[in-house]
Amino acid sequence: MLESFLKDLSELVNLDCGTANAAGVTRAAEIMKRHYDSIGFHTELVDLGPEVGKGLFATNRPGAEHYDILFNAHLDTVFPDGTAAARPMSREGNEVHGPGCSDCKSGVLAIFYAIRAARPEDLKRLSIAVCCNPDEETSSTHSTAWIEGIARKSTRALVCEAARPNGALVRSRKGSGTYFVTFHGRSAHAGNNPKAGRSAVMAACRFCLEVVKLQDPDGKGTTVSVGTITGGSASNVIPDTCRVAIDTRCWRDEDGDEIDRGLKELAARSWGEDITAELVCQARIPAMPFTESTKELAGLITKAAEMAGFTASWVDAGGASDACHIARAGIPVLDGVGPAGGNFHSDKEFLLVDTIENRTAMITKFLTLI
Repeated sequence: MLESFLKDLSELVNLDCGTANAAGVTRAAEIMKRHYDSIGFHTELVDLGPEVGKGLFATNRPGAEHYDILFNAHLDTVFPDGTAAARPMSREGNEVHGPGCSDCKSGVLAIFYAIRAARPEDLKRLSIAVCCNPDEETSSTHSTAWIEGIARKSTRALVCEAARPNGALVRSRKGSGTYFVTFHGRSAHAGNNPKAGRSAVMAACRFCLEVVKLQDPDGKGTTVSVGTITGGSASNVIPDTCRVAIDTRCWRDEDGDEIDRGLKELAARSWGEDITAELVCQARIPAMPFTESTKELAGLITKAAEMAGFTASWVDAGGASDACHIARAGIPVLDGVGPAGGNFHSDKEFLLVDTIENRTAMITKFLTLI
């Protein structure tokens, strides 16, 4: 199984699949469609618009109104065209290297291998849905509605992003928000008539000192981070514009709502004479909470891991993923159940070979428990 898996993985890894490369991502979807067709699943390439590649939907119950389990993993990577040729998949001991080998092509493939190995009676008994989307690395802007629609028809979900390098699976994730605040002032010569100017940069600085007070890292676990401040044109010019990028994180959506209200209130305040501020929320990703129903699902995965020969451990993650969108549909979902790896989004990305068989077996065993 392992050598077959690695051979199939190389076909995916040695393919440029940056989100913007719609043809490459669609080719990855076509490869997985071929695999699912080979085991008799109904498959379709899903058109999510001209800006992204096709998604893949596969099921053993075409036309079903309900699914016992939804599997998800994404087809795209963050790497530019040419990366696959420059760094094709390679193996060094217990590590596989290559663009997207762990994030998330091994997870995409693990779902298929787990289903292919399932007992016939489980495939006959269960209604299974697989969604592989093309744009997770850009917040799934085009695929969120599609994924959430399938999730609302499902009892539970597993997202096969990679497990942590230590093997831990993900039981909850923080929600996130991306905001931009643009300050508008008035430019002037810094030497001849500085009093005529209204510094947008100084207004932004005053704003930043206040905005971080919205966080409660030691209590609610919320964070508000100023990522960039961009403004001004030269040292001798009072700047008339300045743009601030803000990242927010929360364990509960209601805490994210509270921060959102706080940001709007701050942006509406006066930050200086003749200074205006414009707040734009670029994206908000919901939290993936650890609920009682999620706890029950984690118990099943823990038991399935034992059946597969290893002990599952769990972490709470600060980063977001498609599991957050699925959680918004109101069903229990777990993440990081794919083979383990690390150093994502870099040329040092790796996949741990010795986790491929046991994670795939865990998913197969899980199907016997639901």
